[in-house]
Amino acid sequence: MRIEASQPKALPAPVPAATPLSAFRAHVLPHRLGAPEARTLLGNAWTAVTGNPAEPRTSALLTAHWALETDSGRCMPGHNFAGIKAAPGAAGQSFSTIEGHGATRREVSARFRVYESAEAGARDYVTLLATRYPDAVAAARAGDSAGFARALAHGGYFTAVPESYAAGLEHRLATLEARAPGCATASCGVLARAALDGVLHAFRAPADDG
Repeated sequence: MRIEASQPKALPAPVPAATPLSAFRAHVLPHRLGAPEARTLLGNAWTAVTGNPAEPRTSALLTAHWALETDSGRCMPGHNFAGIKAAPGAAGQSFSTIEGHGATRREVSARFRVYESAEAGARDYVTLLATRYPDAVAAARAGDSAGFARALAHGGYFTAVPESYAAGLEHRLATLEARAPGCATASCGVLARAALDGVLHAFRAPADDG
């Protein structure tokens, strides 16, 4: 569940949970986490939680999910990797968020988990998947993005339209794979060939082609 936020602003220290909701809407990490760093942290967390190294496709899929939930690191206050809500009575911060879709879409106030570091946030995210969404973990291990999205939907991880969520996840994954050096997956190959065809077309096109 994505946390709504505006442009990044510096947050020198966690804001107390009693602070009014309006004070949280623009807060994100002072240092925006990049995809390579997020991928490394998620891969390390996967190994720590599951006991097995993450395959490249698994790391890419987890990173795509992080990117979808945090707008590629632009909005992850409290080092929260995937909009994980805080349990009643547990430490957390309140944020404005959108739940539901269509006629049920509404803005609500919800409490989300906060962590002392990005490493802790990544590990708790993978732990949550392992304990509450085992089918999603199995799909991630197999590199099955469609199965991963279905498992999250079945477990109630998000309230968006399942098809739209899955499409957003696949788009993020394809983007990450297209940028990855030495990518050898099928989707990456298709994107790379399409990009190359576009470049070649530009060189072949007449100079006054408008």
